[in-house]
Amino acid sequence: MTAVLNLKDLCKEYSRGGQSFFAVDHASLTVESGDFVSIVGRSGSGKSTLLNMAAGMLAPTSGSVELDGVHLAGKGDAQLSRLRCDRIGFIPQGAAALPNLTVLENVMLPFCLYPRGGDGEGAARMLLERFGIAKAASAYPRELSGGELRRALIARALINRPRLVIADEPVSDLDVENTRGIMEEFVRLNAAGVTVLMVSHDPSTLKYGRRVLTMKDGRL
Repeated sequence: MTAVLNLKDLCKEYSRGGQSFFAVDHASLTVESGDFVSIVGRSGSGKSTLLNMAAGMLAPTSGSVELDGVHLAGKGDAQLSRLRCDRIGFIPQGAAALPNLTVLENVMLPFCLYPRGGDGEGAARMLLERFGIAKAASAYPRELSGGELRRALIARALINRPRLVIADEPVSDLDVENTRGIMEEFVRLNAAGVTVLMVSHDPSTLKYGRRVLTMKDGRL
């Protein structure tokens, strides 16, 4: 197997009240192609900070991130944005859809950010059909249930056929039935060859992954 993501000795240091602390403290992780890695830990343990550095949205204080063979250090915002758009499907924590765009437009957004060939609308509609929310294509995010909105965000993350899906607390505010449905979608994605890196504080999600790691006080 080849590494899709390689985090080496990552640190993120902040200052609070005149005192320095590590939100992420010397964390290393290699995610191989086809893997499904779950990182669990309490809120505030550093999970989201780690994911944001892995996706190039937050610069580490020290350490390195290699995404699909590309080192992120020294890359500008435009380069990082293009790299994320092409190679990562990022599912952020919470209901992170643009409220003034329809569900279909939200799903198409990553496809439209940079010129590319193909039928973006057709691909988006196929994804909405796949996730059982095709009838909501012309609706706005506020009109969807929590489970429907999460499915739309997963569809958006897949529009550019990424090698790696990174999900930050994808079931944090969902009921048991919707949690199971979302996690089963991740299992199907992984079985189809998509690499998954997910963080959660919900222990019920652990059985769905191939590898489970724990994060506590910034340490992985």
